[in-house]
This record gives sequence, C-alpha cells and structure tokens, in this order.
Amino acid sequence: MINDCLIGVYSVRYAVLSDVHANLEALTAVLEDIEGRSVRKVFFLGDAVGYGADPVDALRLIEEISDEVVAGNHDHIIGTLTDMEDTSIGVVSSIRWTKGMLSNQEIEKLANLPLEYSGDGIHCVHGSPHNPRQWHYMMAADDAKKGFAASNEKIIFVGHSHIPVVFAEIEHRKFFAGEMRRVKTIKAETMPISDKYRYIINVGSVGQPRDGDPRAAYGVYDSDAQTYTLHRISYDVEKASDRIIKAGLPKELGERLKVGR
Repeated sequence: MINDCLIGVYSVRYAVLSDVHANLEALTAVLEDIEGRSVRKVFFLGDAVGYGADPVDALRLIEEISDEVVAGNHDHIIGTLTDMEDTSIGVVSSIRWTKGMLSNQEIEKLANLPLEYSGDGIHCVHGSPHNPRQWHYMMAADDAKKGFAASNEKIIFVGHSHIPVVFAEIEHRKFFAGEMRRVKTIKAETMPISDKYRYIINVGSVGQPRDGDPRAAYGVYDSDAQTYTLHRISYDVEKASDRIIKAGLPKELGERLKVGR
C-alpha cells in the first residue's frame, strides 16, 4: 500500500481487516479511519463478498488498498462453486446473486486467492492455520491450541467468526510423549504484545459484526510500539441494510446489521 523504503524497515503499523461481505458503507468508513492512523501495510483476511449488496466495488477497493489478501470461505465458494452442500438457503441465494454480479475475471481472482500468508513474523488466515481449507472457527482455547501448533509465527491474525477475541499462548512445553500448551483468552481492545507470548488475534468483521456491536471492526498492530488495538467505526448501517433488501437479497441479511448479530 505504501512504500516502506520511505519510512524504514523496522517500524510498521499494520491495519488488519476481515469479513467485509460486500458492505461498501462499512468498508468506506473503515478506510477513512485508516487514513488517519499512519498505517504502512494493510492485510485482508478474507470474505470480501457474500451477504452484502456491493460485491464489485468492495472487491475492487480491497484489491486496491491491500498488501496481502487471503481467501475466505465465501470467496472460495463463489470462486469455485464448491462446498455448498452444508450452506443455508439464505447463504446459497446470496452466493448465487453475488456470482451473477461478478465478471468472470473477478470470479477467477476469488478462485485463485491463497489460503494463507506468512511474513514479518505474522501469519494471516481466514479461519485457522490448522487445516485452513476446512474453515475452522477459533472460538475457544482448545481451538487456539490447534492453531498455535500449526504455525511458527509470533502473531496469527484470523477472522471468520466475526467476533473479536485474542488468545495468548503463555506456555509451550514439549515432552517425550507429546506437548503441552497453555492458552489464555484476552478481550481487551487495546493491549501490549509481550515478547513472552504468541498470539492469535481475531480482528472481528468490517461488514457484518456478530458480537452485539453493529459498528465495523478492524485491528491495528504496531510492530514498533508492540501494541494491538481493536477499532470500532460507526457507519450508515440503515443504508447498508436497505441496499441489501432492495437488491432482492434475503431480508434477514440486512436486518442483522442493525443489531450486530
């Protein structure tokens, strides 16, 4: 997004976004907020499309602003039209509508997105580093233990659940017959990154939060200050909801934006 040669290689502030779900109003509000935070790199953790009314513009904006993009399950399904057998009727109708809105070139881009990115001590994946193609949710400490075991990076950024949470691996011991990991859950929105721990950070959802807060959510990691902050951004939820309904998509996909569920 921005040439790091101009600012040095040792201090980078990362904006990490996930689960836009074609919500252009939410994405635009988040990008306006990012502009004022001296962000040097943008990582996108998947699900650019699905549910919302603006897949074309959302996909274009994400492509323009992101340094790295990985696939989400909706991106993968729309790109390949596979794995639809366990999907609800409302989601299937959204997938089919979205596919009809995208060009063949855009669908091909979704199909070819990588599942993971690793670099700068960071691992990016939509669901979990543990079998990323299975789209596992990281909802509890036991899920996080599998994720930590599947990555060697200091910080693992994930999305998928639409619920912000941080897991810290506070101890990892190997024994002759196996290993033991201790993980704690952290729900603070601003926190230091300790040299003693590794972290799995769920940055929540830009376009469809599900933790009861309808504001868009995204994270900022400062590698110099060694801090992580979850940002909540207000946007025109009514407009985004109305546009979903006017597009002929299932009404519940618009209504749920208003309550963040």
